[in-house]
Amino acid sequence: MFEEIGMFAERDFAGGWDEPFVEYFENRIARGEACLSVAVDGERVVATAGALESDGYPAIIHGVKLGYVFGVRVEPEFRRMGLARALTQRSVEFLRARGCKRIRLHASDAGRTIYESLGFRASNEMVLR
Repeated sequence: MFEEIGMFAERDFAGGWDEPFVEYFENRIARGEACLSVAVDGERVVATAGALESDGYPAIIHGVKLGYVFGVRVEPEFRRMGLARALTQRSVEFLRARGCKRIRLHASDAGRTIYESLGFRASNEMVLR
């Protein structure tokens, strides 16, 4: 997903990143601060989307809950079936139920129209690489 949106390539990640990733999200899910939704075909995971309540500034200081949708990914042969929309909507519902006032995500070109149809709008965020 990071590669598809041009943010990072897996070669940019520290070695062994997958174990801390699993530990971090297992802990956040156990506390009810995150969720991961999947679509399966038999035993194969074909689509994913995650939701994460922000655990840093400004939420922790000002008490304004922010959410982040991440990891929206659909295997190419399962695209254009509504999976990304359904899993993203589930992520948004989770975050709204947690009281998040704003929800962010990073969009690929292919996903932009899906997210816009769900009410997401481009923001003033800028990136320095």
